[in-house]
Amino acid sequence: MKDKLNARQKKFAEYYAQSGNTVQSAIKAGYSEKYANADACKILENPRVSEYIKELTAKAQQDRIITAVERQAILSDIAKSDEELTPDRIRAIDTLNKMTGEYLNKVEVSGTLKAEQSKLDDLIKQMSEDE
Repeated sequence: MKDKLNARQKKFAEYYAQSGNTVQSAIKAGYSEKYANADACKILENPRVSEYIKELTAKAQQDRIITAVERQAILSDIAKSDEELTPDRIRAIDTLNKMTGEYLNKVEVSGTLKAEQSKLDDLIKQMSEDE
């Protein structure tokens, strides 16, 4: 997309993606101050420029998000610190255990199998009578 833009449009999109300020982005990109103050929003109406801004914004957001491996590394650094067992270390270890599935979930089931079996038998009987 950026190949279809002229140099000023490309610079404008890059400055705009960083600041969100239309006028300042236009001036920094090389548009005249008069044009920037009066018509800079017209640059945003260009579909190629707006698409490039969306691409830049999406990439910036993706770069800010840490991966699961990075989170585990950070938590591992906290958990392995040589300090005494602090609440932060305990939380880090607990979070790591949850992330890696170290804990088992207990599920209690109440009722009897006979009661459920008799309900199923009644349903089957009703279905066969309807035929």
